[in-house]
Amino acid sequence: MVYSVNGKILHVDLTNNRIWVERYGNDLLELFIGSRGLQARLYWDLVSPEAKAFSSDNVLFVGSGTFTGTPFPSSGRTTVTFKSPATNMYFKASVGGDFGLMLKLNGYDIVAIHGSSEKPAYIYIENDHVDIIPAEKYWGLDIRTAHIELVRKHGLHADTLLIGPAGENLVKYASINCSVYNVAARGGGGAVLGYKKLKGIVVGKGERSIVLYNPKKFYEKSLKVALNIMNDEALIATGKFGTASATMGLDKTSTLPCYNFRRSFWENAYRNAGEYYVEAGYLIGRVGCAQCIVSCHRHTMTEKYGGVNTVGPEYETSNALGCNLGNSDTDGLIKLNDLANIYGLDTISLGGVIGWVMESYEKGYLKNLREELGTEPLWGNVDAIIKLIENITFRKGSGDLLAEGLAIACNKVSPETCRWAIQSRGLEHSRVETRIARAYALAFALNPRGPDHLHTETFAEFGFTEEARRLIKRLTGSEENAGVGKDSGRPEIVIWHEDIYAVTDSVGLCAFIDTAGFAVNEFVLSELFEDATGIESTPEKIMKSGERIITLERMIQAREGRSRRDDTLPWRILNEEITTREGKTYILTEATLNSMLDKYFELRGWNVEKGIPTPDKLRELKLEFTIGAFL
Repeated sequence: MVYSVNGKILHVDLTNNRIWVERYGNDLLELFIGSRGLQARLYWDLVSPEAKAFSSDNVLFVGSGTFTGTPFPSSGRTTVTFKSPATNMYFKASVGGDFGLMLKLNGYDIVAIHGSSEKPAYIYIENDHVDIIPAEKYWGLDIRTAHIELVRKHGLHADTLLIGPAGENLVKYASINCSVYNVAARGGGGAVLGYKKLKGIVVGKGERSIVLYNPKKFYEKSLKVALNIMNDEALIATGKFGTASATMGLDKTSTLPCYNFRRSFWENAYRNAGEYYVEAGYLIGRVGCAQCIVSCHRHTMTEKYGGVNTVGPEYETSNALGCNLGNSDTDGLIKLNDLANIYGLDTISLGGVIGWVMESYEKGYLKNLREELGTEPLWGNVDAIIKLIENITFRKGSGDLLAEGLAIACNKVSPETCRWAIQSRGLEHSRVETRIARAYALAFALNPRGPDHLHTETFAEFGFTEEARRLIKRLTGSEENAGVGKDSGRPEIVIWHEDIYAVTDSVGLCAFIDTAGFAVNEFVLSELFEDATGIESTPEKIMKSGERIITLERMIQAREGRSRRDDTLPWRILNEEITTREGKTYILTEATLNSMLDKYFELRGWNVEKGIPTPDKLRELKLEFTIGAFL
């Protein structure tokens, strides 16, 4: 008997039109907690290190969390795992919406998608009925239109996981969208499904019940967590103003990257802020994922640009397509956000690519774009940005190269331009100034995804709230380590956040409630995990599971060729100074980064020189099966 999960993995082989179910039990759940951890274990077994991202050997996994479908608030997250066409390595993404809940209510925790279809198809799941259905009539449709058509066909209770034209055209930063506007954006998972000729998955009305080991205790503790969430300072702001409520705090601390990371603050930042969306009347509603009581998503509307009624933009989009591009046109920003949503594009990578285009054009490169776009790709030119998005999505003109991402595009245009291509390991840098926010810098260098925040969200580093400062004191011994521009305590901050983030993903929680707000910690999670599953747990044990997942992910990438030399950041971040609002200059040198890495590996018990776990550490974490796999 398993509690809180179905104990079932649905395998779908598109090449051979074969479907089967694999069962798992508490032995795996105890070690790997849920979706993210279990999928990393499955990836180790099923995806060869030699497998190419664009190949039938690349298995893509979609899974709901251990707490999904329970009364626990903010537990509607879904994990997607695959080999990334952007980084050519293991990649996990996380997405909200209702899809994970619906999948679990249909009786499955994880779907493993093998092989490739000869013709466009989608997977339909309704309880014990699973089918691979032709999708020619939906191929080419944007995500919103395809969702409407598929729900019309399968009933209003249906939900979808879909790709748009960007995924179909193999744009290497194409997203996978759940419930239309919830996005597993990073790493090109949409392009993986595009290669497989899979438009997506449709789930029908599920009839399964989620059975908890101790429902009374679980419900009582969930209610206490809900009260903590409603009283957390950061989460109150997030509910009122969305994730873009962070904009002005970052601007004040000069950690708001603008103009392709050449500036760290901006006089027009408020036009990209969550407060402004409310004040100026763009916000018409708040939207939450399954079981969410924060409702950070924004329902926005503008009558300009032909009229737009959409969800978003979130902070990362507001920055990537806003101040990063010198764009203070809020109506235009809402339009750009909507295009990215329905075409299926990662806005962080998209903004990074277009920021590089604008700086390159400014410096005398890419002069052909003026004729191609019919306008100049200058800072703040929304019309040029719209045309670039269209060209990238459909691989028209220069968009064919830009669809490959910065790592390829800058070298094709001129290696000189790679100095301002803000990417490393094939992934464009997400929207925080890592020359000043040093915990983020270390976390980004280590992240298996690339320089990105959604693997280790170290937001507590800023010390914006009392809860954040208390956490920093607990992790480092001193509240003085809260604040930006500091190196001390950063490895300790990163390690705790990595481990708890792995647990959070695996149980299906939104990371905002424990790594951006602080309503949940390992003490709460261990009690709830035991009440949900019946598996004995403690704070130390639950964090050990997080460490196990982090370590397994490192071993997967080591098997795929990663070593310590890849723990780095974009050239500009390590070689150019940035000036704060007060006129102070910062630079993050390789020596400083390496010093933090040394301490991190030492604290982890890994080989400091190689940056990989030692055999003793692997045995301690019950990961013996990985020893020697890549030596």
